[in-house]
Amino acid sequence: MEFVLLVSLFLLVIGIFELYPIKVLKVESCPPLEEKNLSPQKGQKSFVVHVHSCFSYDSLGKPEQIEYSAQKLGIRAVFVTDHDNDLIRFVPSSLIRAGKEFQHPQYGRLLTLPLKGKTLYVIAHPNNRKKPLYQWRGNYKPDFLYELIDLKDVITEAPKMLKVYFLLRSLVLYPFKGFRVGDYFPKLIPIKDWVKIYLQRTKGELKTIGGLDHHIKFSFWEKAKKNFSFPPYEVSFYILQNRTWEEDLDQALLEGKFYLSLCGFSLYVQGKEIKTCHPKVIFEHYTTDGKVFYTERGCIESNKTRFVVVYKYLFRLGNIYFGLQPMAVIDSFLLED
Repeated sequence: MEFVLLVSLFLLVIGIFELYPIKVLKVESCPPLEEKNLSPQKGQKSFVVHVHSCFSYDSLGKPEQIEYSAQKLGIRAVFVTDHDNDLIRFVPSSLIRAGKEFQHPQYGRLLTLPLKGKTLYVIAHPNNRKKPLYQWRGNYKPDFLYELIDLKDVITEAPKMLKVYFLLRSLVLYPFKGFRVGDYFPKLIPIKDWVKIYLQRTKGELKTIGGLDHHIKFSFWEKAKKNFSFPPYEVSFYILQNRTWEEDLDQALLEGKFYLSLCGFSLYVQGKEIKTCHPKVIFEHYTTDGKVFYTERGCIESNKTRFVVVYKYLFRLGNIYFGLQPMAVIDSFLLED
């Protein structure tokens, strides 16, 4: 009897965490759009930002591991931003781009992203409230990017019980799922709070980007099929990618023509509608003044919507949604002609 009770309690706890969060939402319907002769964009390209290698004092990741992980997930470019140096530029690679992370006296923590003929600057760690060096300065230039999601900062901000469950779940499932154990991680992201903070700080003026801040703490590498690292690059490469349909990746970065994809989630824009093949999704819209509303389809009113967060859910009972999980963040810069 005690064993049955323990098993029942164990399954109940798992059920609670898997169905988390449960929210009551008023979701509006959208009128069908009449735009014709539109086809979905093909050939999406992924890139990742804010990755550390062994050229950072606090990371052991080898360039070969970065390349191997990127190729494994089909990523076109990895912006490595080691602390205060870009020494990785001397490593021959068609995937790695050598930026750096440094402290600026006026703007605070910044990343550099090298493009053809230009360097982009990213405000790093704007949501980290624990390290004084990372504190938001309120100073920026119009062409700066804002790191809306930073995976390392998610870990510092997420509720402790969720982090413990994610860790235990990952340890149990890793032998079966590999890097896809990260599929629970989006539930830890306080995306609603971070979008609202971004809008309060910048009034929606800056383009946004997603960063990993991935550091390798243990590493062994002999060859591609004989290596081990922790935490492995491919987990964070899977959890968060920036994706674009543009042929020129550099131009896409300059114009903000990309979206943040979580755990391999794909979407496309057809006219003024965001579409996805996933059957159970809702769309969370943010206006520039921080108001939030929900729609059952990704129809966009350009004069109202500044951001869209796409959520998937496990099931719903009326207007009660179970297991909501953010899967993509779309900046309205992507929707501009």
